[in-house]
Order: sequence, then structure tokens, then C-alpha cells
Amino acid sequence: MDIKKITEDSLSNLTEHLHHMVSTLQAAAECFRVKGAEEANKNYLACIDSIQLFDELIEGIGRLLNLDFSKVSINGETIQNRKDRLLKLTSEMHSAQIGQDWVMLADLMEYELTPLIQDWIKIIPPFQEEIKSAYKS
Repeated sequence: MDIKKITEDSLSNLTEHLHHMVSTLQAAAECFRVKGAEEANKNYLACIDSIQLFDELIEGIGRLLNLDFSKVSINGETIQNRKDRLLKLTSEMHSAQIGQDWVMLADLMEYELTPLIQDWIKIIPPFQEEIKSAYKS
């Protein structure tokens, strides 16, 4: 299997992974509001694992294809900027979790992280096209 095919397959699987992550985020946010921290933290940890997997996959693609994410722009924003926003948000979520501010954590997950992940879902196809053109050069 060649690098191009591996990359395309990885990004296709990533879209499915991100859709699942949105569902998990919504469930976790609801748990923090309704069921309490113990059950919600299980979903929260699954979300953090998913974010780490997502970041590792994107980074791996970047290394594999020698992409400079600060120069890859999709819909007016670089991939690096999108990654930085995700990192900042996960840091805010971690602070809310450490402070046991469950309402803040639920709000960050539902109103900040979910739209950010949905945005990533939308940019995967143009990102795939960007990668195809970078791969040709």
C-alpha cells in the first residue's frame, strides 16, 4: 500500500471517528449536567482519548507527507491555527475538570469543542484535496 492510499484511508476513517466524537461529546456534556461527574468523567476521558488520537493522526499525516501546517490553509484558516485552537480548548477543559466546574466543562464540550470538531469534519474533504496537490509536488 502506498503512502497516498494510506493517507486517504486515514482521513476517510478520521471523518467517521470525528462524527462519533461529536456524539460522545454531547453525551458527556449531558451527563455532567444531569447525571453527575462520575459517569460523565468516563465519557470525558473517551473524548480526550479521541482528541489525542485525532491529533496524532493529523501529525502523522503531516510528518509522512512533510507538510507545514502553518502554510496549509483551508477556508481561510491554517491547519496549524485549527490545531492550536483545539489545544487551547482542551487546556481550558482540563482546567475546568481539575476545578470540578462541571457546568463549565459541559459548556466547553457542547458549545466550543463540538462546533470545532464539526468544523474539522467539514474541512476533511478540502484537506484531502490539499494533500493530493501537495503529494504531487
